[in-house]
Amino acid sequence: MIDIKKNLAGIVITPVEIDRLTVTNAGVLKKALAQQFSSGSCNIYLDLQNIKYMDSTGVSVLISGVKSSREQSRNFILKNVQPDVMKLLSLMKIDKIIDIE
Repeated sequence: MIDIKKNLAGIVITPVEIDRLTVTNAGVLKKALAQQFSSGSCNIYLDLQNIKYMDSTGVSVLISGVKSSREQSRNFILKNVQPDVMKLLSLMKIDKIIDIE
């Protein structure tokens, strides 16, 4: 399940009721991100507070978000990245191409 809220800073997308972003559930997040990128012009925040593990499919969703944000001149920011996920993003150098708060 994906929770989507709009606030003054932009749109905050939070995967809920899952702690792993994998091939079995990443499609739902990718679809939610695509809908938000196509429906406005504000910043998109992806809150990963609940995600403790991510596989290559999850990483591809993030890269897709970066690509969409650049195509539309919008900001795509990760929030509350858990330590194990941050290690993966650093190892793959994803932390160099995406904003992380």
